[in-house]
Amino acid sequence: MIRPVVTGFGLTAAAAGGGGVWERLLAAEPAAGAFAPGDEGEALPGIGFGDEFRPHPGIPRNVVHFLDRGSLLALDAALRALDAAGLGAGAGDARRFGVAEGLPMRAPGQPGIFAPYGQLIARVLGVRGPVAAVAGGEASGLAAVVQAARLVARGEADIVIAGAAQALQRPLLEHLRGMSAARALPFDREHAGMVPAEGAAFLVIESEAHARGRGAAIAARIAGAAEVFDPAAEPTALPGANEAGRLMQAVLADAGYLQNQVDLFVSCADGRPEADVADGFGALRTFGRHAYFADVTAPAGTLGQLLAAGGPAAAALALEAMARGEVWPVAGLTTPIEGLELAFVKAAKQAKVDCALVTALGTGGAAAGILLVREGN
Repeated sequence: MIRPVVTGFGLTAAAAGGGGVWERLLAAEPAAGAFAPGDEGEALPGIGFGDEFRPHPGIPRNVVHFLDRGSLLALDAALRALDAAGLGAGAGDARRFGVAEGLPMRAPGQPGIFAPYGQLIARVLGVRGPVAAVAGGEASGLAAVVQAARLVARGEADIVIAGAAQALQRPLLEHLRGMSAARALPFDREHAGMVPAEGAAFLVIESEAHARGRGAAIAARIAGAAEVFDPAAEPTALPGANEAGRLMQAVLADAGYLQNQVDLFVSCADGRPEADVADGFGALRTFGRHAYFADVTAPAGTLGQLLAAGGPAAAALALEAMARGEVWPVAGLTTPIEGLELAFVKAAKQAKVDCALVTALGTGGAAAGILLVREGN
């Protein structure tokens, strides 16, 4: 069987501001902000990029001015991922190079993007292999990573760059108003909503043989991947705890791993009560008496809810935790939801992370997850 591995990742998050994403996570800085894109008047909860954003220098200047913010974010994160993997335009066989993109979230009735960002990335890189776009709300980006791993595992591509970008527009923020709060408190009893945020994250996924053949450093292998759907979820609701737990069990089963082999669970909990309850109690049902084997954290308390880009961003941060040997705390968590007995990370700490579970739940019922395992384990 062909084993898919990750050789690079790129993450761009508005919440990082002028500082680094990792430093903000370790310091448990809160996600908070008011954002009013393209319109004066009432500021809606959200974290967006300002004038300080400087896209990747590999994006030609004569192209930058013709791209919207979402396109710029997608290209920026994709090129960062390729840099980290030691790849560039023209590297390898273009017919064996693919792109898998999670479509960004839109408000009901809001026009879709004219061309998916994945197609833009493919044009810039000269990709001639499969280019796929996947829908699924907040789960779309991680679902794209799952699709990329399958493309590689089936031998349909040697390299696939996968992830998503999310820009915020006023119609989307208006739609999310009822789910939003001034501050995100994942897993806390005082949770009242999420903080929407802009950002993008992409992973470079290769066949192990191809990566080794070009001498690339392997960050981790994708040992397991799965998608499930909750037919009971309404179009604006997330999957429930039963389906979240079923997703986690499917990922572990695909990898052939046991619950007590997982060192870190990077949750998609974001401060919305339904998200925190579904992913939290889904994990409790999955891990059972092994619930305290895995550290549990979530980036949305600091970075905000990156929506379509949230899943691949969480995967990138799990890889960073593996490389650095440290994990970040759940920002804003003071008193966990009653009955949710998990090993929450409450302060930054050193930790050996050999195996990480990452999940994403999307409005409408979609859910995706992957299991990342450090090379050599």
